[in-house]
Amino acid sequence: MFNYHHFEEVFSFDTNCSYPENESYSIEAHRKVLQGLFVDKVLKLLGIKRPAKLYPPQSNGDLRTLHKTIVESSGADHHKISVLYYILLDFDAPTGRRVHSGAFEENSFLPQKYQIYMKGLWHLDRREFEIALQYLTHPSLIPTFSDDILEALVRQSKNNDLTLALAYYHTVQPALTSSQALECLFSAIARTSVTEAFYFCRGQQEYAQLHMFQMLISLVLNSPPHSNIVDRSVELVNLPFTVEEDKWFEEYLTNGEGRKLRKAPDTLLIRKIATGRFTESLAVKGINVRAIGGMDWNTLSDAVQSGMGPRLNLM
Repeated sequence: MFNYHHFEEVFSFDTNCSYPENESYSIEAHRKVLQGLFVDKVLKLLGIKRPAKLYPPQSNGDLRTLHKTIVESSGADHHKISVLYYILLDFDAPTGRRVHSGAFEENSFLPQKYQIYMKGLWHLDRREFEIALQYLTHPSLIPTFSDDILEALVRQSKNNDLTLALAYYHTVQPALTSSQALECLFSAIARTSVTEAFYFCRGQQEYAQLHMFQMLISLVLNSPPHSNIVDRSVELVNLPFTVEEDKWFEEYLTNGEGRKLRKAPDTLLIRKIATGRFTESLAVKGINVRAIGGMDWNTLSDAVQSGMGPRLNLM
């Protein structure tokens, strides 16, 4: 009967096998970019404190030590077998055929959901994100390491394309536990849709709403020059704020950290005009006086005062 505790049975295809040098370099490079591998997190679940010292193994002796450490760890059997399965995926990588891992699946009776999950983590660790998500969004899986997966997808997004990160979140609907992951998700949503981020903010716990609301303003006004900052700013100032949110908006841009934002006065002004508070708009200080399209603030304020007429003195 198959026994995963025996090195010779797990690696029966070549008991003298070891990782190619270039494979070890590649794994370490991915660990550096990802700020830690996901298999490291699984090894820590087994009670192995310094997984980077053991994986990737540099020789057959190191591989034997890694195997011994895994099987003697305090983890559950299915977790130990899952890590060994992950390692066998490494040995299958050069050919692209799951020969060794496939044999291990049958011999160890590893449940399919663990096969799916470890394949997802394996591709994630190799920064093959699209393939990884095909496994990690499988309906049979209970979301694990969701915070870390989401953060990795946001950090590793190319050309500000957050499609994969948002696809993972919307498909899996994980319950994020860390404020860092929640902010990471929020920034991804805000960079995609100001309106969607606004309503996402409203759905959070009361203590987090103000912080996210201010984050949204900052993210919009700090958009890079090549982005559609004008459209995003217009979308922001036209949002249906409550009375309380309006106070938050003005307080942040006049007395809070938002006052340091270059477009703060302009944004506050546009919000007041957009909501019909013309008299208040005349009192906004620090407006950019540079003419845009032949129009500057002095001309605009004169037009507002003229339009108000006698009503201005009654305010």
